[in-house]
Amino acid sequence: MLVANEGALEELRRFGRMLSGFKRPEPGALRAALSRAGRFLKVRPEVPKEAVVAVDGSCQTVGTTYPYYLALIQAVALRLPPSSPAYMEHRIFSPLFSEERKGLESRATDLQNVQVVAENRISELMAQAELSAAVRAAVEEKQGLILLDGGFIHFRARGGVLFKQLVEHAAESGSLVIGVIEEISSRSLEETVTGLWEGNSLPYDREILYGCLEPDEVFVVPAPLRKDEAIGTVFARFSAHPQPVALDFPASREEEVLSKLGALRALTPHDGRGIPAVIDIADRYVRLSAAEVEQMVTAAVPAGLREMFLKPHRLRRPV
Repeated sequence: MLVANEGALEELRRFGRMLSGFKRPEPGALRAALSRAGRFLKVRPEVPKEAVVAVDGSCQTVGTTYPYYLALIQAVALRLPPSSPAYMEHRIFSPLFSEERKGLESRATDLQNVQVVAENRISELMAQAELSAAVRAAVEEKQGLILLDGGFIHFRARGGVLFKQLVEHAAESGSLVIGVIEEISSRSLEETVTGLWEGNSLPYDREILYGCLEPDEVFVVPAPLRKDEAIGTVFARFSAHPQPVALDFPASREEEVLSKLGALRALTPHDGRGIPAVIDIADRYVRLSAAEVEQMVTAAVPAGLREMFLKPHRLRRPV
């Protein structure tokens, strides 16, 4: 039953009215415009001939208010079919580590900003843990597909040297690194549809591509529209759902990646959301639950110190 809250409901109606004004060109016109810039390709499922390694990470926090919390991070590079133990990495973050806090506060300008800096630091550590696991897999696995859960810009910005090492090790071992982007938020195609969109708004790629690709079809972003000259991208619709995903890869290896799209299609459930199932398997494998982390903190940190530093005061409210 909907709780009577007319103020909140009116705000949501205002949001709904705003979206109702959204006018989008017909998919046929969008496809024609995109075809003049890049390539649409049909992809047939093909049984993968090489090992597939899916990389993912998980993070849980204990405590809430800066600096009184910790974040436990773990990442996995999971090989399928399995033939060796999974490559696992762990990191811990807390502003209660004096060196960590000094680093955060030297990059922040006020209390509000230091919280944002701390969140960015957690994101950085997560990316580094995932890349460390991926590098270990790239060294051991030959001629495999290494799938990252996220785009290359994200990993390069937060992983730096590790990202470079991953790409180099993969190239040496004949493996391919592909970043799978589930939520498209880029704006690389707007130039191709200039003149089709009403008003002055500039569409993001998701608005252009939603329902524009046929099932089992990809759109190859041409070099002049790449978000970075070293990063190639294809948008792929590998399921029945009309929202595509994006695949990043080293631009210099585009033809190799295009030859592997059939394997990625075969790994993607047609009734899913369009990403290879191995990424979901890695997600379940690595996921940390809040209860699990609470138990580990209880085992590792004395009770008195947990009460002083990590337990939020609001948890002591009467029920």
